[in-house]
Amino acid sequence: MKKRHFYVLINVAIGFFAIFLLLLVERIGILYKGNAEKVTLLPSDNVVNMKEASGEKKCLLIINTNDGTSNLIYPQYEQILKDMRVYYDTLDLAGNKISEGMFSGSKSAYETVVAAISDYSVMQEDIFILTDWVKEGGRLLLGITPMRSDNFDIISSKLGIIEMGNNFSSVSDFVSEKDYMLGAEKTYYIDDAYESSLVVQLESSARVYAHTSDDKPLVWSYKYGDGKFVVCNFSYVSKAYRGIYSSAYTLLEDVFVYPVINASTFYLDDFPSPTPSGDGEYIRRDYGMGIAQFYSAVWWPKVLALGDKHNIPYTGLIIETYEDDTGEELPTNKSTADYYYYGNMLLNKGGEVGYHGYNHQPLCGPDYVYEDDIGYKVWESYNAMYNSLDELTKFSTGIFPGSELSVYVPPSDVLSPEGRQLISDEFPNIKTIASIYFEGPDAYSQEYEVSEDGVVETPRIVSSCIIDDYMKLAAFSELNFHFVTSHFMHPDDLLDEDRGAAIGWKQLSQNLDDYMTWIDESAPDIRHLTGSGMAGAVQRYVNVISDTEVDDQKLTIKTEGLIDDAFYLIRVSEGELVSAEGGSLKKLNGTLYLLDANQETVTVTRK
Repeated sequence: MKKRHFYVLINVAIGFFAIFLLLLVERIGILYKGNAEKVTLLPSDNVVNMKEASGEKKCLLIINTNDGTSNLIYPQYEQILKDMRVYYDTLDLAGNKISEGMFSGSKSAYETVVAAISDYSVMQEDIFILTDWVKEGGRLLLGITPMRSDNFDIISSKLGIIEMGNNFSSVSDFVSEKDYMLGAEKTYYIDDAYESSLVVQLESSARVYAHTSDDKPLVWSYKYGDGKFVVCNFSYVSKAYRGIYSSAYTLLEDVFVYPVINASTFYLDDFPSPTPSGDGEYIRRDYGMGIAQFYSAVWWPKVLALGDKHNIPYTGLIIETYEDDTGEELPTNKSTADYYYYGNMLLNKGGEVGYHGYNHQPLCGPDYVYEDDIGYKVWESYNAMYNSLDELTKFSTGIFPGSELSVYVPPSDVLSPEGRQLISDEFPNIKTIASIYFEGPDAYSQEYEVSEDGVVETPRIVSSCIIDDYMKLAAFSELNFHFVTSHFMHPDDLLDEDRGAAIGWKQLSQNLDDYMTWIDESAPDIRHLTGSGMAGAVQRYVNVISDTEVDDQKLTIKTEGLIDDAFYLIRVSEGELVSAEGGSLKKLNGTLYLLDANQETVTVTRK
């Protein structure tokens, strides 16, 4: 009898232990393995090209450094043409003139021209050299809203303009036609709208690709003789609008092919990190609980559910402590339970962990002076900066010994030149920096590129869960330029009114869900990658040197620098594409295709 009772107790104990193991497994997340696409980060010596273009210079970029508007817009076109691998010459009308010899019938004749100027009066009668060239088969993009002048008025009918008003009209929103840009047929509102568009009436044969919500044309094309004009009746000049200008350029040719990154990434800054104690005003208001309980019971389950719903592998950026010590002696954080809990669940959902900082003090040495005083300190010495990253590295790899941490995100996107050099010189394990795309005080602003030291630059575009009008338009623009989306948020957004705390997590999480849904609907074929995956995609992108030959039956796309896959967007303004040999082809809308080239030569059949 005693023996039987003993076995019953043993079975009960085994049952309780099994339940404990199941709860533990669920807690660390190892019942789930993420199924998002993987792209490996390559050794830096695999990247030998840096966005080089091939062949002869077939494009002329016209600028005027005496024109304030031209000075603002032409750097954007320079980056656009570089990233799209358009090999071009530059003509500065401040001291130079257009000549007929530039457009002769020789092999070096230009096929496209981008006029990144607003005042055409400086050309005087030379403007007719350009219009005659278009009539003979040239393709000219008016890259920004033209100002009215006598000689522009004379040529306006050649652009499809019947009538023009004397004043500019305000452009407060942007709408793409269905088969033009990705994410089309939605209204993207513009902050700080101003009078920046000609009021025009167009010929019925002019084709309008984008307009305002009240149907004022913003981008149109017009055939003139054997050539074509494309007009950007749109004058915003920051990086946030590059996708509008790059898309306009693709209209010049009947078929235009250019490499893209094809990546979407979501970062969780300050995660994992020490969980704040106590109450948050709006968390207590909405959920009746403290911050720590809210993170574990409400915020994190919702973030995970959104990741599952949209097949997103998050990249968490670890902070060791929120103490603002910037001296050389830095204590190790001994409270690691939250790191194991949140971090392992993140990893086992297919995500990854990267570096954010020992604390939230940017890597700025004692001589650095902040442009914008937002309460940050400087490190007392170079050694102090080094020790902070060294301690963070030891702390992180100790908690996640099987993970390779390679991504660094500067706190508040601030990174001094000295701090940037420190990373390059002392921390070869950091292979990519994900800061910010846009300029701002103290901001480490980036392009999608690989630096000379081999570090991959992967800027983020959109942040927080407010997703305001500027962010929506910027995301739309970059989706159509690099075929990229990149977003970051913080768990403590719910503690900061500037990041939406008063709105409440219910609405903020719905905003985030809506943004993720917009990506799914606008670009269902985009790859959802981790931060290191984004870096690997950028490495492959910059290494591509492409050359395209087009005839009536096919496109022949040759890729120098192909590592495994190269992605291209193809705009087909005339006709359509049927199939691809040497890669896979997907139709994105009525005129845009995504090509995955996995051989050096791809033949695309057209009709």
